[in-house]
Order: sequence, then C-alpha cells, then structure tokens
Amino acid sequence: MDGGPRTGPAGRRFAAALAELAGRPALVAELPEALAAHSALLAGPLAASADPDDFFRDRVEEAPVMHARVVLLRDRPIGGLTAAPAARDLALSHDTPISELEPEEGDELETLAELIAVTDFAAVYLALASGA
Repeated sequence: MDGGPRTGPAGRRFAAALAELAGRPALVAELPEALAAHSALLAGPLAASADPDDFFRDRVEEAPVMHARVVLLRDRPIGGLTAAPAARDLALSHDTPISELEPEEGDELETLAELIAVTDFAAVYLALASGA
C-alpha cells in the first residue's frame, strides 16, 4: 500500500476477502516497510522465477502452482514522495507480476469506495475462477 490513509483499510479488507472467498493467502504491509518485510518472499519458492522447468511441458495432470503476485494499492501520497517505483523494481527483478490500483480523483469516501469495490470484485472473480 502506498500513499494516503485509505489504502490501509482497503488493503486489509482485500487480504481478508482473498483468504475468505478465494482461499488464497495474502499479506498486507505499507510502503516502504513492505520492501524489507516481504522481499524474502519474492526471492523464495513463491516467486514466479522459482520454477525454471520447461515452460512448454504438459501441465494438464499437474496441480496448479501458487506464485506470489504483488498488488499495489495507490493513493495520492502525502508530500508527493512514493516508494512505488522501488516496489515495482523489486517485484520485476524477481519476475513477480505486479498490479497497481490507483483510484480516480475524488474525496476520501469516493477514493476508499473505489479501492474497496475494485478489490472486492477481484477477490470474487478469483474465487469464481478457481472454483473456491
């Protein structure tokens, strides 16, 4: 989470929805603390680069492998400073996909509502797609 005060509650709600609805683990942390706290996860077995096996092998009979994905909830940062570029670089350096969600301009309630709506939709979609 990066920036204003609305990303924290939206991020915690998203992590809870992913766990409850889709059965997927999720960790929540604010930038820049998340860079140090979670960088080891991106270098470990959950990183997308952790599976160097043949990309073209037949995976029909294999159980799907879970990999990390970074979801960066962005808001207008206080003072204009942001750690988002460092988070993006860290994820990409480990071949970890990253999604960045930034709401449209609006007041605090509209911004929070947009972040919650998009992340709720994503959690429900993942639950439906994974058959959870």
